Amino acid sequence: MPLRMQWQTPIELTYRNQAPMPGAQFHSHAFYEIYYFQSGECNYLIGDKLMTLRPGDLILMHGMTLHCPNPSLHEPYVRTIIHFDPAYIHKVLQPEPASALLKPFEELRNIRLSLSADEQQELERLLHTMNELYDSRKSLSSAAGGRFLFRFLDLLELLREWCTKPVDEYQHGSLKERHVQSVVSYLEEHYAEDVTLDAIAGALHLTKPYLSNLFKEVTGTTVFKYLYNRRINQAKMLFRLEPARSVSDVGRAVGFHHLAHFSRMFKATVGCSPEAYRRRLVTSPADLS
Repeated sequence: MPLRMQWQTPIELTYRNQAPMPGAQFHSHAFYEIYYFQSGECNYLIGDKLMTLRPGDLILMHGMTLHCPNPSLHEPYVRTIIHFDPAYIHKVLQPEPASALLKPFEELRNIRLSLSADEQQELERLLHTMNELYDSRKSLSSAAGGRFLFRFLDLLELLREWCTKPVDEYQHGSLKERHVQSVVSYLEEHYAEDVTLDAIAGALHLTKPYLSNLFKEVTGTTVFKYLYNRRINQAKMLFRLEPARSVSDVGRAVGFHHLAHFSRMFKATVGCSPEAYRRRLVTSPADLS
């Protein structure tokens, strides 16, 4: 089922979510995301990166990047997620401090921070306080909403400080994960071309059955489902950035040679036709992910 979020407020917090997530679910959105992994086992595909997460990992995501968690079903999957509109930060702050707080999201783009025990405790305390205020607020203009906003700005400042330190982007520990990262990197480079399993397997010196099974095991999805989601996500970005471009031209640019195939895959993934998506970008851009 296509994943779409109707934007409710400039800042949305989901604290210590333990809801299971069966199957890999690709999605992207125009707002920024703070993702804090607290418990479980999870491989996370973000753009062209495969991340094997450990409890205490914090990810800062830039808007419109395709991402997909694949948590283990054998352990509780606990995470805290904050979505926010960067334009709102510019609304409540002067240009210079607003730009400074958003810099990690806009310049580092989809970075993972591996927090120390002390940093985890500091973040947990702040998130707990934010969640209490979030549950009691009626709007960001209320007293509780104002206190929540101040805590959120504290969080952005804390993230900015952590991002000024050297970032420990540890490498994938297993040969399986390195192979899957190679597949993702290959698809990122060639997604707009005619991609075949033979070509991928040949380029990476792997057998096709091994490649297919390994990719599904690590990511929770198939090579070609990932490829089609990557193409559709790129099409969504082109519709936003180049609204005058025709639907057929966008389809060809992202690797679809037949308009009917592009329209069918776009509707199955996004929930509406490419033409309808482009029209809604003009009338209701905030309602589209």
